[in-house]
Amino acid sequence: MQAFSVRQLIYISYLFLAATLVGCSGYQKLVKDGTPAEKLEAATKYYQKKDFIRSQMLFEELLGLYYGKPEREEIYYMYAYSYYGTSEFLLAGYHFNSFAQTYTLSPKREEASYMAAVCRFNKSMPVELDQAPTQSAIETLQSFINQYPNSSYVPDCNDKIDLLRKTLLLKVYSNAKLYHSLGYYKSAMVACENALEDYPDMVNRDELHHLMVDAAYQYAKNSIAKKQKERYSDALDKANNYISEFGKTSDYSQQINKIRTKSNSAIAELNPIQ
Repeated sequence: MQAFSVRQLIYISYLFLAATLVGCSGYQKLVKDGTPAEKLEAATKYYQKKDFIRSQMLFEELLGLYYGKPEREEIYYMYAYSYYGTSEFLLAGYHFNSFAQTYTLSPKREEASYMAAVCRFNKSMPVELDQAPTQSAIETLQSFINQYPNSSYVPDCNDKIDLLRKTLLLKVYSNAKLYHSLGYYKSAMVACENALEDYPDMVNRDELHHLMVDAAYQYAKNSIAKKQKERYSDALDKANNYISEFGKTSDYSQQINKIRTKSNSAIAELNPIQ
């Protein structure tokens, strides 16, 4: 699938809008013959009525007509929201970010920065897809929090980060389970270890830890003889760590104790092998 740059998407979007509005005689007359003031008045009315397709096209032209003038700030603000209103989050985020960078003294700069982060959030991917956009959204939301720690938007940003972190964790867990089911035990073990380290406060931590212990045991069991003792010892260490953290009455303690017993027996049998 071809990837388009933001500039290409803006151009494509503009052509789509133009094609959509062909045949709207009153609107076309305004576009062709209206004064800047008339176009701004009409664009604002369309915007207030949530007719974002029409407002978008007019604001596109007005940005040039009002370049260097005080009115352009409000025009650009509404222009960005027009993209957001049509769920074009990539372009909306681009323009909100551009607004914040252009109008650094604007009272709406904080809001624009927040909306740029929200657009990233809305472009995050479902758990079954690549999670690079999700990670990018977390970073953008955290960057907003760092820049505006006292903002009223911070609680919402934190809530969104929590949701995105859960998505990332589900992705890691689903990958680990897939590796385990396919017999890629080392990959499953490493995926679990990374998740446990990266998400120390996650829900169902014991479930992921159990999967890691079982993966370590299976990895040892399926290794060549000279590697088994070391790897059974690693599985045993992970099992002991599980009991230390979650106790002997946790949901997976019985399975963990079986792995401990089998690992100890395997190590005892392998002791003569050097």
